[in-house]
Amino acid sequence: MYVYDDTFIEFVAKKDALLDADDFWESKKMILEHQPGKKFYALVNGKDFFNVTKEAREIAASKEFSDHLEAVALCSNNFALKIFGNLYIKINKPNTLTQFFDDRQKAEDWLRSQMK
Repeated sequence: MYVYDDTFIEFVAKKDALLDADDFWESKKMILEHQPGKKFYALVNGKDFFNVTKEAREIAASKEFSDHLEAVALCSNNFALKIFGNLYIKINKPNTLTQFFDDRQKAEDWLRSQMK
């Protein structure tokens, strides 16, 4: 996880990682400790396949978890991750504005255009 001073955050998921609810809550805690009271713009980037538990997906989509996020860009050119990312958006219906991109630069450009 990289947290920049302009409220831009990038998460890079490593190959075969398994992300669970604790990982999501810990990331939120770290972000808010770094810059309390701010809204963030998150880029979640996965090149290789990784897994997110059902509980973690539900938490990530919830209002309680995402109240520190203004927008989220999911990004991967991995075909399976494209499918899972778009399913997450359609099924879990994240509380935060969320879009999927297959190009990292387009994802970052979209996020930065959302910044006020």
